[in-house]
Amino acid sequence: MEGDPKAVKILKLFILGIFMIVNSYGQIFLQEKDRIFLYSFSTDKNTQQAKADPSKRNKLDEIVYVLRMPKTWTRENETLSRKSKIPSVRGVICICTWMKTAADLKDKIATYESSSFKHIIQFADENNLALVTWSNFGGYEISSSVDEMNKTQVQRYNAIFENRLLEWERGYKRVLFKYNLPKDSALIYGFSGGGQIAHRIALRRPQYFSGIHIHVNSSYDVPTSNAKNMVWLVTTGELEYGYKAATRFYKNMIDMGYSVIFKAGENLGHATNAQINALSLEFFKYMITFIPDPTNPNWKTPPVDKFYLMRHPIYVGDYLNNVAYPIENAVKHVSARKYMVALPTKSIATAWGNIIE
Repeated sequence: MEGDPKAVKILKLFILGIFMIVNSYGQIFLQEKDRIFLYSFSTDKNTQQAKADPSKRNKLDEIVYVLRMPKTWTRENETLSRKSKIPSVRGVICICTWMKTAADLKDKIATYESSSFKHIIQFADENNLALVTWSNFGGYEISSSVDEMNKTQVQRYNAIFENRLLEWERGYKRVLFKYNLPKDSALIYGFSGGGQIAHRIALRRPQYFSGIHIHVNSSYDVPTSNAKNMVWLVTTGELEYGYKAATRFYKNMIDMGYSVIFKAGENLGHATNAQINALSLEFFKYMITFIPDPTNPNWKTPPVDKFYLMRHPIYVGDYLNNVAYPIENAVKHVSARKYMVALPTKSIATAWGNIIE
């Protein structure tokens, strides 16, 4: 075999697959499959009371949660974390999609090679974040925004969604407790049906989150006063079915004093593209600056909070024309206040659109 290059190569690949990498501290880095965990939370779908309730008949039997620990996470980290009660990761980033099954959540979201969200997984690894995703548990109107419903429809929708949200919350809290993860200040990303779930969760349970990006929701809830403790990135496409609903949602948020960045991708329908993904990453890079790091005893609170540069932005975007201006020029060039978008950093402004100095 020594003279057979092909056999030597196969042996090397075999050894690489079997053995794990040991870092300079003697800790064993785990393969990705050994850093992914599944947790299931049973719903009340099969109780006698639920069986008699038509609104619960299309419920999932269980909500599946998939947790992916970052590359640097080790069993030794976990052991020390449990003893000290200090989390072994800096924080949590959540991904919400339309997917429901454990296989899809694991393979199409949490596993890097087959994931549609590689940019977020990479961000999680680079920032020592645990990634959490879960089944889309439904309970909302896919094609109707709340401001398009009548009073009776809104009451019914709120009752159904709140029932399912309580089950999601119990399961989510158990995952955080089981793996000793930070209990608040999570980041959350939602795409399509996942954006519909993500923003509805965030509006009702904002205490768990620090920043949120939702993309091409198609339908929207209405902003709540207690969800202003988060910074929002709301993106859609100019050709997307829910574009008008997205602009109404953005206007309502601004009227209520939210810190929110809005972007409509040019010639974009119900999809994403490189610009939206780049903007998402710059947004999360901005947000991570303000999230306390329990793994770093030397971490210091920034001199300003996450809202300061949203209230005093360096750049302002014109979402109607997809161009950005330095703050001092924005008033002269943006036709109306309703089209203005606060852009807190140059890197976010650059990702958002063309800057006209």
